[in-house]
Amino acid sequence: MEINYLILAHKNPLQVKRLITNLEDENTRFYIHVDLQTNIEEFKKSFANPHIHFLKRRFTGIWGDIGIVEATLHGMKKISRTNKKGYCILLSGQDYPLVSKKKIKKFLQEKFPTEYITTYPMPHSGWERGGMDRLTYYKINKSNKRKHFLQLSSIFDKEFYTPDTLGKINYLRKSGRFRELSQILKKRKFPSYIKPFGGSQWWGLTIGTIKKILDYVEQHPDYLKYHKYTLLPDEIFFQSILMELQHKKSMKNLIDRSLTYVNWDRPSGPLPVTFEIHDFPELKIASKDYLFARKFDMMANEKILDKIDSELI
Repeated sequence: MEINYLILAHKNPLQVKRLITNLEDENTRFYIHVDLQTNIEEFKKSFANPHIHFLKRRFTGIWGDIGIVEATLHGMKKISRTNKKGYCILLSGQDYPLVSKKKIKKFLQEKFPTEYITTYPMPHSGWERGGMDRLTYYKINKSNKRKHFLQLSSIFDKEFYTPDTLGKINYLRKSGRFRELSQILKKRKFPSYIKPFGGSQWWGLTIGTIKKILDYVEQHPDYLKYHKYTLLPDEIFFQSILMELQHKKSMKNLIDRSLTYVNWDRPSGPLPVTFEIHDFPELKIASKDYLFARKFDMMANEKILDKIDSELI
């Protein structure tokens, strides 16, 4: 079983190295995309492994923006050209395995060719407004900072005619964002040839399905262009394509939920949860059903990684 890990990283090169150390073997390859705003040399000097490939084309991974999708697509293209078999698994640099690499490989071999991606039709009750604002509003960044953006509907939507719209328009006017401002003259509609599905950004897909997704994007260039103004397109873009492939019977593999455990349900604090040492019992339970978890920050709490290494891996 060949496993190709596509890792989206933007910080903590030593943590990414530790992640890879727990996953590498002779049939495993790593394709690392380092955010364009991050010094890639700090990553390169931490690695000396022929199985590790740094993606040369880099994108700015602004939170909730199209750059994350573009970086993922670029990595998928790189992997598909190698004609490898097996799986492509998408991870972030702040993910970590919950089981050994032998168990990961055994699990994937026994379940092959199951696809692992959490999907649900939109509107989805777990998302604010069912997530439909992501599809009909224009997401416009104010800066590269996390969650520093505004959403604006078109003049053809009743939501446009609300008191806060004037403030948004005035902000774009004052900052000279006339190109973005002109978008409100066009009604934003999800492409009619595909139904919207949402789900987890993190997935594990067979190489055969990766190639079908890339073919679909190439055949429908307007689909990628549409998502330029989508809020959190990484939670819609691939999920919708995959379900369309299944609907059209272009992809007949079984689809199961994501392999990565993420806690979005804690009542207080930033979400998703950044796990610390006191979260180990939760992760131990999760290790029975998931292969990976996110997220972790080695600089803030390395003890949780040590405990996972010693007791789970």
